[in-house]
Parts: sequence; structure tokens; C-alpha cells
Amino acid sequence: MLKKIITFTDYDGNEQSVEAYFNLTRTECIDLNLEYEADGGLIGKLKRMIDEQKKGEEIPQKPAVDFVRLLIDRSYGIRPKDDPTLFLKEDENGIPVIRKFRQSLAYHTYVYDLLSGKESLDEFATNVMPRISEAEMAAAEKQMKAEGLEKLIPEGLHEV
Repeated sequence: MLKKIITFTDYDGNEQSVEAYFNLTRTECIDLNLEYEADGGLIGKLKRMIDEQKKGEEIPQKPAVDFVRLLIDRSYGIRPKDDPTLFLKEDENGIPVIRKFRQSLAYHTYVYDLLSGKESLDEFATNVMPRISEAEMAAAEKQMKAEGLEKLIPEGLHEV
């Protein structure tokens, strides 16, 4: 989980800060992996973007903007103060909480900061992804190889 303090200037010229939380579950990562299967899965797509950003190379704008916004949209949620075991992505009426966040200057500031390199895409990706222990990773890879599925193991899976 990533907790981020996003600071921006509001419409009245005042500096504001908001606390925002981002997290992807393992299930959400599986879904994203399937969506980006042609790009080497979620990890492959992220790794290429992070490498380009680190090298100072320009990331193609439209795909980068779409991908960063997708990650933010899928990972944003609210942590209720009365129950730290929950991470809500919908309000009590079933409306995604990202809808309101997308209309805020904090959202637009954070998207811009990630795309411009002011904020680290690597830090975002690393902290939003679920933690998987080396033992879990090794067991999953062993089982996939035993079942003849080693081609499905994304390269660099351990690195993110």
C-alpha cells in the first residue's frame, strides 16, 4: 500500500495537501496482467516505462498517460479510520470512490507528477503492488514449471 501526501494549489491560489492511498490486490494484479498480456503482462509494461523514465527517455505520451491513469484509477481507495482492515474502492452506494478523486486537483497533480518524473513511477509501482515473499514466488514458479507453464512466468517478476 502506498500512502501519498499530494500537495497542490487550489482554485483560489491556496496550497492544499491531501492524503491519498493506493493499493492493488493480487487478484487485481492478475486481471491487469491479463489485460496487458501482449506487453509482457503488468510487470513487463511497468518495467519498460520505469526503465525509459530512469534513462531520461521520453515515454510515448498517450499510452503512458492512459497506463498511469489506469493504475491510479484501479489502485485508489479510502482507508476507514474505524476499521483498518478495510480498503474501500466503492462508497456505501456502490459508486467507485475514484470518480470523486478524479475530479480533484490532487488527482491531476499526481498524474502529472508521475508522468513528468517529479514523482517516481518506480516507487509508485513497487508500493502499490502486493508483497509476495521469495518463498511464495519460488513455489509458484516451481508449480508453473512442473505444469509446463514456464513461458507464462513474466521476466523480471521478482524485480517489482
